[in-house]
This record gives sequence, C-alpha cells and structure tokens, in this order.
Amino acid sequence: MRIWVRTEASTRIGLGHFMRCYALAEEARMQGHEVVFLINDIAEAAIQRLLNLGIRCRHLDTSIGTPQDVAALRAVIAPGEVIVSDSYAIGPDYYNDLYTDYILVAMDDLAVVRPLNVHLLINAAPSAETRPYDQIAPYAVKCLGPAYALIRHEFRQTYPLPPRGHVSVMFGGSDPYGFTARCAEALADMGAAEIRLIAGPAHNDVDSLRALCAGREECRLYLSPDNVAEVLSGATLVVTAAGGSLNEVAAMKLCALGLVVADNQASWLLSSPFPMLDARNGWPEGFEATVCTLLDRPDVRSSIAMRAHAQIDGRGCERVLSAIASLTL
Repeated sequence: MRIWVRTEASTRIGLGHFMRCYALAEEARMQGHEVVFLINDIAEAAIQRLLNLGIRCRHLDTSIGTPQDVAALRAVIAPGEVIVSDSYAIGPDYYNDLYTDYILVAMDDLAVVRPLNVHLLINAAPSAETRPYDQIAPYAVKCLGPAYALIRHEFRQTYPLPPRGHVSVMFGGSDPYGFTARCAEALADMGAAEIRLIAGPAHNDVDSLRALCAGREECRLYLSPDNVAEVLSGATLVVTAAGGSLNEVAAMKLCALGLVVADNQASWLLSSPFPMLDARNGWPEGFEATVCTLLDRPDVRSSIAMRAHAQIDGRGCERVLSAIASLTL
C-alpha cells in the first residue's frame, strides 16, 4: 500500500499536524508500506526524521486545500491510492473534489468542515465521540477516541531510569506562546530539583531557553532530541500542552499536567484523564498549587497515570492502519 500524506508544519502553525502524521507513517513503514509526504514548509530536522524512516518528502508550492493544491495532488498521485490529510486549512471542496478517485483519510479535531466527505475519519481526542460526525461524515469509517491516538514507537519502549525523578516541560515543536520558559521559571522558583526542557525543531526562541538554563543549574535543555521518550523516562511529572503530547505521556504510564494554550485544545478541559489548566488568556491561576499537590502525592500521580494508560495504550497507529487497509474504492 502506498500512502500519501498532505500536511503542513512551521513555526507559526507548529508541528502537531506533522508529528501525528509521522507517527502513522512510522508504523506504516514498519509494516512495509510506502509513504510519501507532500508538504510546503518544514524544519530540516523534521525532514531528516522522514529520511531516516525511508520516507520520501516532496515540496509543493501550492497553498494547502486550494483548487491549485487539488490539481497538484492529482498530478502526482495515481487514482485509487490513499491520501491522508491533516490541516485546519482544508475545507469541504478539497474532499469533494478528490472523493471519487482516492481513498481519503482525514485527521480532524474540530468537526467544523461540513460536509466532511472522506472514507475514514480520525479524531483521538477524549471528547471525539460527542462530536456530530454522524451528521457531517455519515458514510465515513470513524476512528474516534483515545484508542486511536497516534503514538510514535519510541513512546512504547522502556528505558533505563535516571537516578532521581525530574519534572519535564514540553510544549510541542514550536511553542508559539512561550510556555516552556514560563513553566521552567515557575518550577525553579518552587524548588524543583531537576527540570528538563524539551524544545522542538521549530521552537521560535531557543536563545531564551539557553539563557534560562545557563542561569539555573537545575534546568537542562534538550533541543530537538532524537528520542523524546528517553528524555521523559523516569519523570515525576510532565508539564505539557493539551493534545498529542498528553497521549504520549499516557502511553508511557507517566503523570502529566496539561495546559490548554489554544482554542482548538479546549475540549481537553472537559474530558481528559489528566488534570488540566486553561492558559488561553495567559498564565493559569492555580499552576503552582496544582504542581505542589501532584509532586507531594505519589499515590495521586500513580492513579492518574494508570487511568490515562488504560485509555491510551500506544497501539492507535496499528488500529488506524488496519482500518485504512480495509478500505477499497
């Protein structure tokens, strides 16, 4: 099976769309399938990830989701092949134009594209089953809920534990709102013994993180690490943005504190196995108190971690690929 992935990644947009597509592509390659990414703007480190897996990456000059973009896809993709699409810029016309000639797989978070004319729909958010997908995508096979969370293989491995616990902080590939540094400063002021800061390849202010770590010996910076899971291993607590990172933490059986930093993450406030804080209007009230409670109560952390792992076991990519393989035009 050949799978074409149409997505986007940049400092402005972040790497969330790219990374969940990458997780699916990684599992597809492990199963022997061919994968090609079609992308506009992407960090060099992300391209290298694709090449390391034997995945081709083709640059497209067309704006994603436009009629010109549809024409560009038709020029390179044979009828009957699989197209996985992941972008908020894609609207109903894109799917309508491609539906009869290709197997369309859409990753969706918001249920605002109407109609959503695809063959398979993926939304791994805890609240996905409450979305009106039966109305807007009545004919699609639906992969909804945490069981379909797209988790990279590294988060399903075990690693040697460090000699002591640590608090890890990660806010995606770009962190456009600067929460990595804010959280690090707050944790350091609270007396955290070791703080690991994970910054992705599109982070927009690495110099500030370097300066922060240079002034605080308890802070260590991991810039675009080859293996994020290895850095997280043994964490007492992970502070991260709502979304895919929480799924990765759950797969590792760790405890997290999630921050909702954008409107498209708001559903996590209503249904998440992890404690959540709303940071869309700035620094969240109650951050310090919540962190103190979690750090002081290992029994609470363990209960949260086990409850989250029961929902997200790390095998979502396998389930999605099985669903894709069952589709034919």
